[in-house]
Amino acid sequence: LEFSEFIKNNFNKNLCFIVGGPDGLDKSILEGVDHTLALSRMTFTHEMARLLLVEQLYRAFSIIDGKKYHRG
Repeated sequence: LEFSEFIKNNFNKNLCFIVGGPDGLDKSILEGVDHTLALSRMTFTHEMARLLLVEQLYRAFSIIDGKKYHRG
């Protein structure tokens, strides 16, 4: 629910999601960034990270739209 609130509150802003490498992002990239997001403490391939992000965005927009979503 926290992520859906973030998306709802920042929907009209320019959002950019950057997938880092196994050691994260260089500090120079993080300078001036307002928010950071960790998908997990585990390391994923870029393809898997994108899939997880898209799934979380889908859930966030479903919550914003008042639709039911699966909660295991």
